[in-house]
Amino acid sequence: MANTILLDPIAPSNASDKFLAPRLDDLNGKVMGLLDISKNGSDIFLDRVEELMREHFDLVDVVRVTKPTFARPAPQELITELADRCDFVVEGLAD
Repeated sequence: MANTILLDPIAPSNASDKFLAPRLDDLNGKVMGLLDISKNGSDIFLDRVEELMREHFDLVDVVRVTKPTFARPAPQELITELADRCDFVVEGLAD
């Protein structure tokens, strides 16, 4: 009988090895980006996020972009636009 080998599918993770963006001290006076991944309901979710964020923070602007399809990563043009225009981004996932 052959020996059985048990493999752990979870790769060891060390958060310090990952790149983390610097955290903002304050959201007032910032531009928020909203990335709609084009799944059903993500626009509704992001509408509510925008409403709540505007109630609680003095945002300068909100930039909304939508991916052409949820099945693929966002095109580089959308990522560049968000990076150039926004201080932080919320991605809308829904279904």
